[in-house]
Amino acid sequence: MSKDSDITTPQGKFRAEPDTLLQCAIDCYWQEDAEGRCISLSRLRDSDGLRELDQRLPGCTMEQAGLRLTGDPESQAAYQCARTHKTTFHNVHFHQPSSPGRQLRTFEISGTPCRTNGQFLGYDCVARDITTQRENARHLERFRAAIDLSMDMIFLVDPETLRFIDFNQRACEVNELSREQLLQQGPEELLGIGPEELKKRYAQLMSTGGSSRIERSVQTQDGDERLVEVHSRAARIDEQWIIIGISRDITGRKQAEKEAIRLQHMLSALSDTNEAILRSNSIPHLFDNVCKAVVKGGRFSIASILELRESDQTLQSVARAGRDIALNDEAHLSIRADDVHGQGIAGKAWRSRKPVIRNEYRADPDSQPWQSLLEKYDIRSGAAFPLFQRGEIVALLLFYASETGVFDEEIKRLLVSMVENVSYALDSFASDEERRHAEKLIRESEARFRSLTHLSSDFFWEMDSQLKFRKYEGPVRGESNRRAVAQVPGSRIWDLSWLTPDSMSWEQLQKLLRTRQTFRDFEFSFRNDQDELYHFALSGEPMFDDDGQFAGYRGISRDITEKKQIARHIEHLATHDALTGLPNRVMFSEILNHAIRSADRYPEQRFAVLFIDLDRFKLVNDNYGHHVGDELLRHVAMRLRQPLRESDVLARLGGDEFVLLLQRIDSSDTAMSIANNILALFETPILLHGRECDISASIGISLYGEDAHDESSLMRHADAAMYAAKDQGRNNAQLYAIDVHYRTRERAEMESELRHALDRNELSLEYQAKLDLHSDRICGVEALLRWSSPALGQVSPDRFIPVAEESGLILKIGEWVLQNACQQMLEWEALGIEDLQLAVNLSARQFNDPELGEKIYQVLQATGFPAQRLELEITESTVMRNPERSMVVMADLRRTGIRIAMDDFGTGYSSLGQLRDYPLDTLKIDRRFVSELSWNREDQAISRAIITMGKTLDLTVVAEGVEFPDQLSILREHGCDQIQGFHFHRPQAGEHFPDFHRQHQS
Repeated sequence: MSKDSDITTPQGKFRAEPDTLLQCAIDCYWQEDAEGRCISLSRLRDSDGLRELDQRLPGCTMEQAGLRLTGDPESQAAYQCARTHKTTFHNVHFHQPSSPGRQLRTFEISGTPCRTNGQFLGYDCVARDITTQRENARHLERFRAAIDLSMDMIFLVDPETLRFIDFNQRACEVNELSREQLLQQGPEELLGIGPEELKKRYAQLMSTGGSSRIERSVQTQDGDERLVEVHSRAARIDEQWIIIGISRDITGRKQAEKEAIRLQHMLSALSDTNEAILRSNSIPHLFDNVCKAVVKGGRFSIASILELRESDQTLQSVARAGRDIALNDEAHLSIRADDVHGQGIAGKAWRSRKPVIRNEYRADPDSQPWQSLLEKYDIRSGAAFPLFQRGEIVALLLFYASETGVFDEEIKRLLVSMVENVSYALDSFASDEERRHAEKLIRESEARFRSLTHLSSDFFWEMDSQLKFRKYEGPVRGESNRRAVAQVPGSRIWDLSWLTPDSMSWEQLQKLLRTRQTFRDFEFSFRNDQDELYHFALSGEPMFDDDGQFAGYRGISRDITEKKQIARHIEHLATHDALTGLPNRVMFSEILNHAIRSADRYPEQRFAVLFIDLDRFKLVNDNYGHHVGDELLRHVAMRLRQPLRESDVLARLGGDEFVLLLQRIDSSDTAMSIANNILALFETPILLHGRECDISASIGISLYGEDAHDESSLMRHADAAMYAAKDQGRNNAQLYAIDVHYRTRERAEMESELRHALDRNELSLEYQAKLDLHSDRICGVEALLRWSSPALGQVSPDRFIPVAEESGLILKIGEWVLQNACQQMLEWEALGIEDLQLAVNLSARQFNDPELGEKIYQVLQATGFPAQRLELEITESTVMRNPERSMVVMADLRRTGIRIAMDDFGTGYSSLGQLRDYPLDTLKIDRRFVSELSWNREDQAISRAIITMGKTLDLTVVAEGVEFPDQLSILREHGCDQIQGFHFHRPQAGEHFPDFHRQHQS
C-alpha cells in the first residue's frame, strides 16, 4: 500500500500515514481483493514477525501466507461464517509458522468488507501481534496449575479487609467450600483468630518484611480437630500490601512426634528398669526400683508388684509407685477361679501364666467389682504380666493408665521385654552362676532395646549445636560400611568427602540447618571402599534445651538403595527394548537428536544411520513359533553389538528392525565397509534348540550432512535405502543414492498427482457387500477407495494409500470418503435399501488425528446419517502402536454410537487380555488366514481360534477375502458371523449396487 492510499472503513477513511492513536491500536493493516489476496500492506511497528508477514502476505491469501486459524471452535466457526457471508469479523487469532530458529507468532486480526454500489470489493484488515501476551498468559496458566497441584493451602489475603483475594484449589478441597464461598471468608474464620490479632500480626509483617509461623487447632466440616501450620509473609504488589500464606496440615506429623516421644519415654523406662536390675541387691529392692522406673516413663499412672498369700489365695502388694498408690490397699484381688475377685486381669494372668491386657478396662464385664475404684483413681487401661523365677510364677507386675488404648503392639513388646528382664533378674538371685548368666542376658536385652529406637527407620542420629554428628546408630552391613560410619561422629555431613548430595545441594541443606528448619527426605549417596553405591534419605528436626536455646538436631535416616534401584529399572524399561535390552525407538530418537546437535556444532563429527532389517524373519516365526523368533532376535542383537565401538549406538525399533548410529564416519565408504562387516556376522548360522538357523539382513545407509539434516529425513532415507537393498535380492547394503532418489522422486510424483485428485474428480468409491451367514442376507457394505489418474493410470490402493498416509493427504481424502459414503447410503435408502451397516477404513494417520471425533461428527451432522449404522475399521497394528491412547480414542467414538471394528486381526501382537479391554464391536479375520483356508490346517486352526475368541468377547466376527465355496463352508462350520469377498460380491460402483441387492434379496 502506498503512503498516499486510504483504507475505506464503515466509518469513513483513515490515512495511510497513521496517527499516534492508530499506532497504539494496531501493528499493521492491509487491503484484500474479492478473492482474499493481499493487494497492499503497511506496518506501523517493526518486529521479526511483522517483517516476515510483510514478506509472505502481499499477493497471497492469509492461508497461502501460512497463517493458520486457531482459537476455540466457536470463534473459528464465527470467522468462517463471516468470510462466507462477507461480513465483519473481530479479533480472530491466527498462528504464523515460525522460520527455523524463530518464535511461533500469534496475530489478532479483524476485518471489515469494502463495497462500492453494493459490489463486494474485498476486505480491509488490521492486525496486532499478541505473541507476547499469549506467551505471558500461558506462563500464568502453567504457574497457576503448579500452585493448584500443591498439597499445601496457598492463599492471598487483603490485610485491610481481612478477606481472601485468591487461593489455590487445595484450599477449596481442604475446607470443602466452593471458590465463591471461600471468597466470602477470611483467615479468621478458618484459623479461629480474632480480627484484632490478625491485623496486629499482618502489621508486624508489613513493617519488618519478615515472615511468621503459627500453629493452630482448627475444626473441619466433619467436626474433626486438625492441627495446621501457617507460614505468612507480606508482599507489596501493584502498590498494595498483600499477605501470602501457606497452610499445611501437620496433624499426622504431630501425632508421629507424640508417638515418638511416647516410645522414647518407654525406652527410657526400659533403660531405667535395666539399671534398676543391675544395681538392685535384693528382690524387694528390685521390685521397688522397677515400679519407680515404670511410672517415671510417664506413660503409666500406677505400677505395682503383687505376690501371692498362700493362706487365702489373695494377691498382696509388695511394691508400688504412682500418684494414687492407695489403690493397692483398697482393691481385693484373688487368684481363685470361683471367686468374683479372681476374674479380673490379675487372677486371669496368674492362672494362665500369660499377660492379660485391657485397653478398655472399664468396659470389661469382669472389672465390675472394682468399677468405683477405677473411676475414683481415673483408670481406663490396665495390664497384668506374670513374673517368673526358675519357670515358676512368683509375682505379678501391674500397669495402670488413665488413657484408653495404651497397650498397642509396640508397647506390648516393650513390656514383654521388661518383664523378661525382671524374671531374669529374679533367677539371678537364686545363685551367683545364674546372676552372671542373667547379667549377660540383660546386656543382650539392652541391645534389643537399642534396636527398638529404629522402629520407624533404619538409623537414628543426633547433631550437636555445631551441627556435628554425635550419634549415628543403626544396623550396618559389611566391614566396609562400618569403617565409613565410624567416620561420621564428630563430623559435619558436608565435610564427609565420600558423600554426594542428590536432592539438594550442601548449601541448601546448610541454609535449612542454620535457620533451624525441620527437613524431610534429604537424599544423599555414598560409594564405599569396595565400590558399592548406597542411597539414603535423611529427615531431621531441631532440638532446644529447657531455656529455649538451640541444642542441635536429631532425626532418622532410611536406606533407599533398593527404591532407587527399582526406579532406575523402571526408567530402563521405559527406554529400552524388553526382549534384547537395546535402546528402544524413544531412546534412539533422543540419542539421534543429540548427535545431530553435536554435528551441527562440530562439523567433523559426521555420522551415519544404518537401518537393518532381517530377511524372511516371518518364516522363523511361522515355522518354529514366536518363542524361537524372540530367541533369534536376542542372538542377533548380541551379534550386532560385537563389532561396534563404544560410541556407536544400536537400537531395536520393533519386530525384526534394528537401527545403528555410527559416530565419526568420514565417508560413505567407511559406512559401507562397516555395513559389510555386519553382513558377514550372519554368514555363520545361529544355533537355536539344536537347529541351525540361516538368517541374513538388508541394510540401508543414510549419512548426516550428505543425505539429510534432520532426524525424520535420516530415518526415512535409511529406510528407503534398506528397501532398495531388499529389491537387490536381500543380504546386501545400499547407500541412499541417485537410484533410491529416483524411486523417491517417483513417489513424490505420485504424491503431487494425488494432491489434485480430489479437485479433478479422479477419486471414486466402490462398495463390497457383506453377507450375514446366519440369515444369508446382505447386512452391510464396505466403502473402498479407487483412483484413476490420467497421468498414472489406474493406481492400486496399496500404492497410493501409503503415500497419502505419509504426506498427510489421507486426512482430507478420508473426510471425502466418509462424506460420500454416508451420502450414498442415504440415496440407497430412498430406493428402499434400508438398515445396511456402512464400514469405512481409518488409516493410522486418521486415527491419530486429534480432531478425528469432531470431523466425523460434522460429517454425520451434515449428511444426517445415523452414527449407529457407521462402523470404523482400524487395523490391529495401528491400535498396538499406542494401546493406552487407542483405548481412549475408541471409547470416545463408541460413546457417540459408532461401531468399532479391528481390521486385519491376527497380524499384530495384541493378546486376548488386551483385546478384552478394547471397546470393540467387530473382529475382521485377515485375508491371509482365509486364502489358504481350504487346505492349510494351521490357518484353519487360527481362524477357528479367532472366531471362538470373538464369540467369547461377544464380538461380531467377519472374514474377508472369501473367494471359494469351500472357504465359505469352513467359515460357516466354525460359526463365523459375516463374510465378504469375490465369491459373494465383487466391489462395484454405487449406482450398480441396488440391482445386485435386489437380485440377492429376492
